[in-house]
Amino acid sequence: MSARRLLPAGPIALVEEGDLIRIDVPGRVLAIVGVKGKEKTPGEIDAILAARRARWQAKPPKYKKGLLKRYTEHAVSPMKGAYME
Repeated sequence: MSARRLLPAGPIALVEEGDLIRIDVPGRVLAIVGVKGKEKTPGEIDAILAARRARWQAKPPKYKKGLLKRYTEHAVSPMKGAYME
C-alpha cells in the first residue's frame, strides 16, 4: 500500500508536541494517552482527537507532475517489496 493510501488524519497525523503516546509494537498499536504531558481519560482523548481531526488538512503533494509524482502515488513500501502498483 502506498503512503498516499494510508488513512488520512490517522493517529500519527494527529500527534502534537507534548503528547504522551503509547506504542505497542507486537500489538501494532499507537495510542495517544495524554496531552501537554498529562495523562487523560479515553473519553477526553477521543474528544481532543475529534477536534484535531476536524481542523486537520492534508499537505498538498510535493510533486505535481513527472516521474516523482507517479512514484509518490504508486510506490509500495520496501517492507512489501518496493515495487510500483
